[in-house]
Amino acid sequence: MIRERKVWIGLAASVLMLGLATPWHQLPQVWESLSNGHWLWLLPALVLYLAGYGSRASRVAQLLRPIKPVPAGRVLPPLVIGFLFNNILPGRLGELVFANLLGKREGVSRTASFAVVVLSRILDGITILAFFLFGLLSFLQVGGAAPGATVELAGVAFSRQDLLGKVYLAGIGGAILFGLVSAACFLLIAWQDLAMRVVDKMLVFLPQSMSARGRQVLEKFIAGLGILKDPGRLFAVFLFNFVPWGLELFTYYFGARVFGLELTVRECALIMGMTNLAMIAPSMPGGIGLFEGGGMIVMALLGVEKGVGFAYIVMVHLVIMLPINLWGAWFLWREGISFQDARHSGDEPRKKRRHG
Repeated sequence: MIRERKVWIGLAASVLMLGLATPWHQLPQVWESLSNGHWLWLLPALVLYLAGYGSRASRVAQLLRPIKPVPAGRVLPPLVIGFLFNNILPGRLGELVFANLLGKREGVSRTASFAVVVLSRILDGITILAFFLFGLLSFLQVGGAAPGATVELAGVAFSRQDLLGKVYLAGIGGAILFGLVSAACFLLIAWQDLAMRVVDKMLVFLPQSMSARGRQVLEKFIAGLGILKDPGRLFAVFLFNFVPWGLELFTYYFGARVFGLELTVRECALIMGMTNLAMIAPSMPGGIGLFEGGGMIVMALLGVEKGVGFAYIVMVHLVIMLPINLWGAWFLWREGISFQDARHSGDEPRKKRRHG
């Protein structure tokens, strides 16, 4: 029931944001921009984006090392399949699909694999915030030079300062969220014995079999956070995480050239940060609507014409979604995994609880 409610909330949020982000009166300009695009620029954008998944797989392999050494090449298929399902299933169920497939493939506990996925997303969030802040510096002069200037967004006029304030709030909200999750993971490692005692007291009211199972799950999850015990290695993985996101940044940069937009690297960093922060909220699969809404806010701040800006944001979103979906489908075929088996692997924990 709760899960269905989240799906409907996500659907409503996506439809609302997509409706607000779409420049309905400039749709002819959107089509003209797409028709006249310099599509050769799309080639380096695609190559760099897909290359980033190799470095993402390497990052997961580094996080897995305290549990079991796994080559990055073996991490890549479950990783890409997980992103495929994130783009077609609600509630980011692709993360569970990834954790389950990786655990089965490498003989690692699904719970420990999921802990590695959680760490990966925390690192992604912190890295996105770093790029977001780097990009936000490009607007310091705009805010100071023209405090009275107005920007129209979704038919509503905002002062630049008001719109910048909303962008700042997105960054603050993201920082709070990732900060709390990071702190919780570090506390589990630092006070593992205390955490286990608290859990034991909470589980005492359950049947012994369920209590033992709950304790085992927490132990495996903490084992998946093993890299947190090695700050030096964790920091190295954090620095390495700028590689995949740096490659994605240049996807935005070269994508802008398709439409003749001379955006700077810093401006593209803000667009990338804002679109990804927007997708934290519940939405349709693939962040449809929220991605476009976050991107159009930055386009408005940059003074880009709505039709051109919307064509650019939609094109980048398609570049991020479609190639990885095709690659994930190919990996499903190559690994001999049926679509239904992979999809239900993300539901398995819920089913076990239902029957247990």
